[in-house]
Amino acid sequence: MDYLSSGPLDLTQIKLSYQNDLLNHLDKCQAPTAIYWEKSLMSPVGLIVGHSSLKEHGVSNSFILDNAADSYSPPESKSVVFIISPTIKIVDVMQTFVTRDSQIKRNTSKEYHIIAIPSFSYACKTFLSEKNLLKAFTSIYEFPLTLLPLDTDVLSLEDPDCYAKCTLHQKQQGIYRFVQGLMRFQSLYGLFPTIRAKGSRAKEVARMLIRMRHEADVAATSKLGSPMTEMDSQTDMLVILDRSVDVLTPLLSQLTYEGLVDEKWGIHYGTCRASVSESSAGDQLKRVQLNSADEVFSELRDQSFSCVGSILARRSKEIAAIASEAKNSKRITELRRVVDRLPEIQAMQKELGIHTMIAEQLKKYAYVDEFLLSLAAQKDFLSGFETDKAHPYIEDCILRVAPLNEVIRLMCIQSFCNGGLKQRLLEYYKREILQVYGFEHMFTIDNLNRSGLLNDSNSPQGYPGLHHRPGLDKISSDSTGYSNSRQTVTAVSAMFNTSLKRNLRLLVPPTGSADSGSDPEQMLSAVYSGYIPISVRLVQAMAIGWLPKTVSSIAGHLTNAGPSNAMALKANAILAGKRLISGFRFDDGEAADQTRTSFSYNPIQSTTLDGNGFPLPTTPSDGSNFITTLTPGVEFEDTQVSDTSNSLTNLLHSSREKTTTSSKSRVVVVAFVGGVTRAEVSALRILAASGEANLEFVIVTTGFLTAQTFVESMSQHVQKEQLIPF
Repeated sequence: MDYLSSGPLDLTQIKLSYQNDLLNHLDKCQAPTAIYWEKSLMSPVGLIVGHSSLKEHGVSNSFILDNAADSYSPPESKSVVFIISPTIKIVDVMQTFVTRDSQIKRNTSKEYHIIAIPSFSYACKTFLSEKNLLKAFTSIYEFPLTLLPLDTDVLSLEDPDCYAKCTLHQKQQGIYRFVQGLMRFQSLYGLFPTIRAKGSRAKEVARMLIRMRHEADVAATSKLGSPMTEMDSQTDMLVILDRSVDVLTPLLSQLTYEGLVDEKWGIHYGTCRASVSESSAGDQLKRVQLNSADEVFSELRDQSFSCVGSILARRSKEIAAIASEAKNSKRITELRRVVDRLPEIQAMQKELGIHTMIAEQLKKYAYVDEFLLSLAAQKDFLSGFETDKAHPYIEDCILRVAPLNEVIRLMCIQSFCNGGLKQRLLEYYKREILQVYGFEHMFTIDNLNRSGLLNDSNSPQGYPGLHHRPGLDKISSDSTGYSNSRQTVTAVSAMFNTSLKRNLRLLVPPTGSADSGSDPEQMLSAVYSGYIPISVRLVQAMAIGWLPKTVSSIAGHLTNAGPSNAMALKANAILAGKRLISGFRFDDGEAADQTRTSFSYNPIQSTTLDGNGFPLPTTPSDGSNFITTLTPGVEFEDTQVSDTSNSLTNLLHSSREKTTTSSKSRVVVVAFVGGVTRAEVSALRILAASGEANLEFVIVTTGFLTAQTFVESMSQHVQKEQLIPF
C-alpha cells in the first residue's frame, strides 16, 4: 500500500506502527500458530497486515471462529490465537471451542492466547473466570487498533454509530478510542501546534487529548525518555468538530461519485461490494477497492456525478490513443516505450471498465423519480419554501409506504431547516407514521426528539433565543448526556433559516457561466447540489480565517475599545440569534467588558502571517471568530508550545528553513467527532485543491455516514413477538 505515502503526511508510518505491535505479540507465541478470527475483525486488521506478513511470523493457519461443533485446532500448531472483540457473545463461542479442543489429548500442551481489539473488558474476564477458563490462556493482549489509514488523507475509527451511542446511550467508549488514535497520531507526527474545537464533544476530545499528552510526557520523563514536545511537528493545526454542530449535512443526498457509491452500496474499510460485470446476475456483487491506488477512482471520487461521464469518456479516448500509437509504431524505441507502459495501461483499462459499470449502475439509481423527487424536496427545505406545512412528497411517501428511513430523513431535514415543526404538523406526521408503519416506531420518534432532529418549534428548548430560561438556554461546556447535544442541534436549527444560511453563504446559486467550473464556491456547492455544509464553512473559518463578504461590513464595526463595542457585540449576537448559546451573556456592562476582548473583531489591526503570506488563525481576533461565535456550540482553543529550552533552537531552525519552505503547504488535521460524509471530505479536498489558502487537509473521523446509516443509528427496533393463544 505504497499509495499511503503520497498524501500530505506519510500515513504508512501509522500503518507500520499498528503492524509492529501486532507482529511483536505474535512473535511471543510458539510457532506454528493458528489464528481464529472474529469475522468482523478480518477487514480492519487486514488493512494493516497482510497474509504474507503473518506467515513470516509463524502463522500457519487462519480460520473464522464459529459455533461449529466439530471444529478443532490443527494438530501441528503449538499456539492458538483468538483475535476477538470484547463481547460476551463471541467470548462464549471462544470458551466453548477451547473447552472442546483442550479435551483432546494431543492438544493438552497447546498454548491459547487472546488478542482483544481494542481492549478486553472486565465483564469478559469475569465470564471466563466463572467458566474456570481464565487460567487456560497463556496471555491476553489488548490491541488498541483505533484510527485506520483508509487513504492518503483519511483515517477512520470506522464506528458510524458513534454519534448515536454518545447522544442517546451516553456510551463514551468511542470517544476514548478516538482520543487514543489521536495520541498515537501525535506520537508519530509530532504535537498539533494549535488545537481548535467547536462543540461540546469536540471540546471534550481536545481536553482528553491534552491530558493524555501530559500524562505521556510525565511517563516518558520518568523513564528517561523524550517527551513529545521535543518532536518536530509535521502538522500546523488540529480542528475538531462535533457532529451536533451540523446534523443537517448527513441527512442530505450526496451528489459526488464516491458519495453516491456509499449511498447505494456502502463503503466499508475502503472497499465496496458492487455489480461491475454485465455477465453477472444483479445479486452477484464483486469486492472493489476504492482508494488512491486506483487512478481512475482518484480522479472521479470528488467530482459531481454529472461530470463523471465526460471524465470516463476522456480516459477511454486516452487509452484508445495509446493503443493506436502502439499499432502505428515502427521504430523499436517507440515500441519499447509502449511495452514499458503496458502494465500501467492494462491496469487503467481494468479500472476504467469497473468504474464505467459502476457509473451505469449509479445512473439507474440517481435518475429515477424517487431520487429526483427527494432531492427536489430537500432543495425546497433548504431554500425555506413552505417548510411550516406538510410537504406533499412526504405525504406521498407515507401513502405508498415508502421505506421509513426515507420518510424520517425528510421530516428531520424539514424540522431542522424550519427551526422545528409546529406542534400541529409534528403531531400529524407522528400520527401518520404510527398508523401506517406501526406503533413500535414510537421509540424511534422519541429518539429523534431527544436528539433534537425532530423538534417542536414551540418548545422552550426548541428555540432558546425566544424562550429565556437561564438554566436551559446556556449550553454548558461541562454538561454530559444527550441534553447538551440536543440544545446545540436545536440552537443551530433555530438560527439556520434566520441567520446562518445567509451570513455563512450556505446556498450558492448556479451562475450558468462557462467558467463556473473553476469557481471554488461553485465547486464546493456542487457536492450537495448548491449547498455548502456548515461544517465546511467552520473549517474554512477556523483553519484559514475565512469571512464571507456579506458579513464583512457588519464584522468590521466590532472594535476593541469603547462602550460602543458592547452594544455592537450585543447587536451582532441578536442578529445571529445566538443569545447565551456559547456561554456568554450581556446582562450588564461588566459581563460585556469581560467578553469584549475574546469575541471582538477588528479588520484594521495587524495580522500575523505564516511563511507563505497567509494569516495564522491562532488568535481570537481574526475573521474566523465572527463565524465560530455566529454558530452555536461551545468553543475551545489551546496552543501546545515546545519547552523553553528548545525555543531558541526552533527559532533558529525556522529562520534557516524559511526560504526553503515558503512554497510548502500547511497541513491541517480536521477531526469529526460523530462521523463525516464522503461529500464533506470531497468538499475539503476541493477547498485544498483550489490553492487559495495553500494548505492540505488530513481528515480524521469516528466513521463515515450516509443518510441511511445516520437515521438507522438513531432508530430503535422493537422485535415483534407472537402471542401465545390460550
